[in-house]
Amino acid sequence: MLALSLALSACGKPAEDKEAQAREAAYKEKYAKAKALFEERCKTAGVVVKRTVKDVEGIELAKIRQPIPWGGKEYFDPMYPEAAMAGEHRGDDYIKQFLMSEFVNPADSGQRGALGPPAAEELFKRFTVKNGYSFVEYVDPTNGQRFRCTPDWSRRHPNWVDGQHHCKPVDRTATRYALDYEDLVEPADRALWISGTRIKAVDKQSGNVIAELTRYVWEAGFGASSTGRWPWEHANAGGRSQVCPSRPGERDDVSRKFVDEVIQAKQGE
Repeated sequence: MLALSLALSACGKPAEDKEAQAREAAYKEKYAKAKALFEERCKTAGVVVKRTVKDVEGIELAKIRQPIPWGGKEYFDPMYPEAAMAGEHRGDDYIKQFLMSEFVNPADSGQRGALGPPAAEELFKRFTVKNGYSFVEYVDPTNGQRFRCTPDWSRRHPNWVDGQHHCKPVDRTATRYALDYEDLVEPADRALWISGTRIKAVDKQSGNVIAELTRYVWEAGFGASSTGRWPWEHANAGGRSQVCPSRPGERDDVSRKFVDEVIQAKQGE
């Protein structure tokens, strides 16, 4: 019986090896194809600036990225429209990031700093402080009501907390410039877990795009979710091989750190 068992085992092993080899070959082929496509897309990624404006007090947010539930299905969906920005601040935090100050370490040349309320200056002594906007506006898509959001730093809290901005309805806009975006959903790209987005700074008066950032993210694990891995969140937090452009100091605040280079917030009185 032992000899028969060993013989049967030997017969099955080559078949198993061939299946494993076939899977490995298919994976390598898919990986190489995805890598080549991602590198091709990255040739068109980056920032294009046609002009900049200074001393701007407020901007309009044409759209607001909505929250994703904790561990939500969006992180696992190759066709999720906003996959290239899965790590971005969302909801109230999406609004609040444009009102926050930025604290830049002079020793980190060329790297953007952390965002926080003005009270965080106590934590970032000797850092350069760059003010956010005095207000932002948005239009509620459900009823067309315009809101204006202003910061409230009276709590003097150094961290992001509730109640640090208030949004009230207004009848008229006080902004000339807006931040907008369009998510790039190409089925052939998404089949290989490559997502994209295009973020735009717009002159509302002329309708012209004055600058845009094109960004691509590749989920090189092809949606693998073992050991609690959230594919799109993992990809957005990845290194240069997964995100282009990869700009030093940008994490969950890509939109803020793009637009304030072009539509520059007023500093001081």
